[in-house]
Amino acid sequence: MKSRLPSAFGLLRQAVLLGTLSLAGISSAFAAAAPLVVEQGHRVAAAKDTYLILVLDLKPNLADLQKSGAQASDLIRATAARYAKDYLAQPEFSSSPKVVVYLISVESMDEYNRAKFDGMKRFGTIAFEKKGDEVVLTEDKLSFSP
Repeated sequence: MKSRLPSAFGLLRQAVLLGTLSLAGISSAFAAAAPLVVEQGHRVAAAKDTYLILVLDLKPNLADLQKSGAQASDLIRATAARYAKDYLAQPEFSSSPKVVVYLISVESMDEYNRAKFDGMKRFGTIAFEKKGDEVVLTEDKLSFSP
């Protein structure tokens, strides 16, 4: 009979990843998942009033998310946290105290190979705020199922 308790190796791996992400300034319960790489062409950032909007197109990463199964949501949260921290550290966005990450999948392109946003799938939003040197999760409205 297979045990439902995590293995010692699994617990050690989670502790190491959590420690690494905490040192990087991202403190959250989902820090155990290593983030996905979202290529530059699949990210859009824009400052809006008092916060930053970040759009991540996860279409190229859907196969990895499906392979991760039940951990897909944690993987998406870790990815959103990574890019939130990265963009808030950039000089042009460093004055923003908050970032709202929109998680989408662009399903089709137009004749000029530009994203057609009218047919996109939306997986929700996740918001982060700067608290000193850390970037912390403040709102989680993710609804992704592999």
